[in-house]
Amino acid sequence: MKLAHVRIRNFRCYREEFEMPIDELTCIIAKNDAGKSTVLEAVDAFFNLEKLDSEGRSIGAGNASPVDVTCIFRDVQARLIVDSDATIAPQDEYLLNEDGLLEVTRRFSGASPKCEEVFVKAIHPSADRFNDLFSLTIAQLRRRAQDLGVDLNGVNQGVKSSIRHAIWNSVPRQDLALREVQLEVKGTIWKPLQNALPLYQLFRADRPSSDQDAEAQDPLKYAIKEALVSQQAQLELIGNHVRQQVEAVTRATIDKLREMDPALAGELNPVFSSLNWAKVFSVSLTAEDQVPLNKRGSGVRRLFLINFFRAKAEQLAGDRGAPDVILAIEEPETSQHPNNQLLLLEALIELSQSPSTQVLLTTHNPLLARKIDQSQIRFIEVAPDRVRTVAPNDDAASIRLRDSLGILPNHNVCVFVGVEGPNDIEFLSRISATLARTEADIPDLRAAETSGTLVYIPMGGSTLELWTNRLQGLEVPEVHIMDRDCAPPQPAKYEVAPEKWSS
Repeated sequence: MKLAHVRIRNFRCYREEFEMPIDELTCIIAKNDAGKSTVLEAVDAFFNLEKLDSEGRSIGAGNASPVDVTCIFRDVQARLIVDSDATIAPQDEYLLNEDGLLEVTRRFSGASPKCEEVFVKAIHPSADRFNDLFSLTIAQLRRRAQDLGVDLNGVNQGVKSSIRHAIWNSVPRQDLALREVQLEVKGTIWKPLQNALPLYQLFRADRPSSDQDAEAQDPLKYAIKEALVSQQAQLELIGNHVRQQVEAVTRATIDKLREMDPALAGELNPVFSSLNWAKVFSVSLTAEDQVPLNKRGSGVRRLFLINFFRAKAEQLAGDRGAPDVILAIEEPETSQHPNNQLLLLEALIELSQSPSTQVLLTTHNPLLARKIDQSQIRFIEVAPDRVRTVAPNDDAASIRLRDSLGILPNHNVCVFVGVEGPNDIEFLSRISATLARTEADIPDLRAAETSGTLVYIPMGGSTLELWTNRLQGLEVPEVHIMDRDCAPPQPAKYEVAPEKWSS
């Protein structure tokens, strides 16, 4: 399952509804304070938070205005585990929107915004007594089926989805009055539905520095969490075994206590909290000089993060069965040498090419932005009224992006051709176009110039020596073609220039 769109309303700077499409790799670029990091944090709130801080709601929005974060998913699995003991098909359960996507909104309400409601926007039955089946218990579903005269013979009456299907299938489809509705699912299927969603991990740029610095800990915590997800069934067995053993000892203790103080024993009852396996395991990294990683410089800690991503890329390439994940990183250039920045970007690109991984990042760095396909860039613009929008990926937006940040995302130019004058341009264009029609290995230079991959530079013959060796600092291939300008046996006019270049 992949994230296709995120929609935000009343969250920090996004008071008006804001929507952003998400690709396998999505690079968010904007000026400072335009809301780049807020997008990543809104997605983090959707996946990982039950409560927002008091400043999470947009300024000017009253306590009665809820904070909505909506995530829309594509490539939804044909079957999901929703009921604890059964799998269901989202299409058959009427859980998908009109585009066949899973659209989920988490709503945070109150003075200190808490997630009070979760909605699924779907094409769902609206007919009376067919529109509320998700909210019913098994006993209530059986009673509803009986009231509607639905025959449950041959239906597994211990599974909610089986009874729901029997009820829905008991009437013609048109009688269900299918229409777009907002299903409130927080108290019904939301918790198990979460298990089918991707894991989301956010690596922030402005991390606190403490004894448990998240810069060093988060990658390892994420690795632990991911490993535990793949062993969920076995962990449940272990948890049940521990619960049974402890419960047996506890009840035996209460029985002994009852012999001495029946009243006190009657007040006691063992209550077990759910196990948080992620807190059972911890990892620390210490160098030979016994200085822990979280005490090293910020650049070293970020370098560890780089290599976490690189290791993750190799793991996914090895097809080790990792679940769907979304990795988000703010400003990967932070505290890093330019070489390391490129290494990290390469790791992120490699990760995004895995069928189970998406990558979100923000950056101010032109070096990184130029390495990313323009279609994967999201340029956030702020209008005079402070409303944010994502600019379209067109030439006009590219110019605005370049002008505002000094970034030119259009990197179609592949070659510069320096010529003496316009006659040389015309000659090269014509002869290459003629030859390209019959020779597959000869490019059409006129077409290349039109498409923007080739640029001619009229230099004039007298400036040739000035250009000799002046491009060597770019470390790009150079080809120099010269004519003699005079017939042999006279020496060529520019014979000295190529000798300087070749030296």
